[in-house]
Amino acid sequence: MLSTILQALGGLGLFLLAMAMLTDGLKQMVGHGLKHLLQRATRSPLRGVSIGAMLTALVQSSSAVTIATIGFVNAGILSLSQALGLIFGANLGTTITGWLVSLTGFDLPIQSLALQIIAIGSILRLFIHKDQGQGLGIALIGFGLFFLGLDVLMETFKGLSGQINLAAFGAGDLSGIFIMLIIGFVITALTQSSSAAMALIITAASGGVLSLPAAAAAIIGANLGTTTTAILASITATNAARRVALGHIAFNVITAILALMILPFLIYGIRKAGAILHLPGSTEATLALFHTAFNLLGLLILFPFIDQIAAFLNRRFRSSDEDMAQPVFLDKTLHQMPILAISALLKESTRLQQLSENLILDAFLADRKKPDGLAKEAQALKVLGTAISEFPGQLNTASLSMESTGDISQILRTTRYLQDAVSLAPRIAGIQGKITGLKDDQTRQLCCATLDEAKKTIKAGQESPQNTSALIEALQQFENSYRDTKAALLENAARGLIDIERLQSILDNLSQLRRLVQQMSKASRTLNIITNKNSEQGA
Repeated sequence: MLSTILQALGGLGLFLLAMAMLTDGLKQMVGHGLKHLLQRATRSPLRGVSIGAMLTALVQSSSAVTIATIGFVNAGILSLSQALGLIFGANLGTTITGWLVSLTGFDLPIQSLALQIIAIGSILRLFIHKDQGQGLGIALIGFGLFFLGLDVLMETFKGLSGQINLAAFGAGDLSGIFIMLIIGFVITALTQSSSAAMALIITAASGGVLSLPAAAAAIIGANLGTTTTAILASITATNAARRVALGHIAFNVITAILALMILPFLIYGIRKAGAILHLPGSTEATLALFHTAFNLLGLLILFPFIDQIAAFLNRRFRSSDEDMAQPVFLDKTLHQMPILAISALLKESTRLQQLSENLILDAFLADRKKPDGLAKEAQALKVLGTAISEFPGQLNTASLSMESTGDISQILRTTRYLQDAVSLAPRIAGIQGKITGLKDDQTRQLCCATLDEAKKTIKAGQESPQNTSALIEALQQFENSYRDTKAALLENAARGLIDIERLQSILDNLSQLRRLVQQMSKASRTLNIITNKNSEQGA
């Protein structure tokens, strides 16, 4: 019995190695095409489902597609609804493994076929040095090992059929179905491969170890087990990643509940459908069709509600950064009222200016916020800026005057200035500490004075919105202080009071600070001009 178990574990290990090589090889072949395909999925959720199913069927790993999807959501390339489309499609695409096992694994001379495929893959791997050729070679080797692992599992379970008492699994009764559900889940969670679990379950059923209802329940459990990959990937990830993982869990749990509720009817219907479609009447084909059918059923039920599911999930795992990134004054109802929309755009831009000023002033205080916290806030404000920039494109501007169109253009220019400024804020976070370590007191005082002038200039835009000359004067004082400080630092280096590495680091920070202050000043001047003009017109 022990040797049989070890043989089964060996077959499983070979199968897992095969799936890893198949996935890696196909991903190497696809290369940047994976990114391109996922980007194309942004056009519609339906396209996302199609691409998700196709990619998963190709690379034989729903985990790879899920993790890639989470990465694209984090990068802002995919919205949550588009990501859910990919996830839903991946669940359907992963059912291809069952068909490979059932339709090819039991009627072919597996060992000879596998060795031939491995030989071809090895030749490609050794003699073709391009990425596509190397990837194809690795994929073929993995495909050959897939068949060898399958052959080992088949032989193992044929030997086990007479040694295992089916009553231990309930042979399809309620307790047995629950046990097999847990077993399927655990196998997938441990191996991180539903494909491996499917091969085990189908070969066990083919060898007479499992009844059809018990095997079907195990497949449902394996389907649930795939959610562990998304959960593990999202533990240290962003809130957006957690929402994708929750969407994945929701789809698989709802699908599993539906399949369990109608399990006897589903198996009966699948047998009838197999007869109509002239599919082989074997247990293997029935289980493959069952896996596809209940995932397709879940997709048909949940897909029409994908936007509502995304909206529900978007209200979960909220952070202050994400709330900051959401527009407060912009609303779809303004699309047909462009005159009112200009006022809303101005208010939102003023809010962005205030938030940007707070972030930048925080960056001067190195002990108040960690750099990663500043970076997250900066990214949130850049997202807010993007929302402001995209909003005018949705307006009906045909009725606007040239002056109003000019105001929109100025607001967009201001937004670009602010986005540029906030992207620089995390980079200057450590400047205060670098200045404190300077040996020369006069140079240290000059550096501190430059930082003070920078703060004054940034604040001047909101403290004196109607006094443009005060802002210009503050900027000029900062520029003078910046030049004096730069000259003093270079003199310190010439006298050997500061090493070149520290000098370069401080000068880089001062240069970034200078651009930041200039961008904030330009944003304040432009925004104040529009605000003052609108105030005069209102009066």
